[in-house]
Amino acid sequence: MLYNNIRCEAVEVKTESGVCPGLARTERGEVFVLGARTPDSKGICFQALSAISPMKLALSLTEKMDWEAKDYFDVICPHGIVTYRLSRIEKDKDLNSCTSGKDTQ
Repeated sequence: MLYNNIRCEAVEVKTESGVCPGLARTERGEVFVLGARTPDSKGICFQALSAISPMKLALSLTEKMDWEAKDYFDVICPHGIVTYRLSRIEKDKDLNSCTSGKDTQ
């Protein structure tokens, strides 16, 4: 069965500090790996995870389609503050390299 891990990065936080004012305190540049279990590292806002989940599932179970113009999809959290960028992790790419930096694609 095909199953891609998904790189999820907080690429934009619409506050001056770059930190979400919600309980999860998401910071611009945080990266999560979404796989078969809940996110690694610090964790992700549960409400944001609910918004991300449908696109994460689609990306996990499919290869890139011809109609996909970019290698990622942006999803905005329910509060409109944090934009998360979802992208498939290449099967031969080391998962540690996906969480080591705060770079954007």
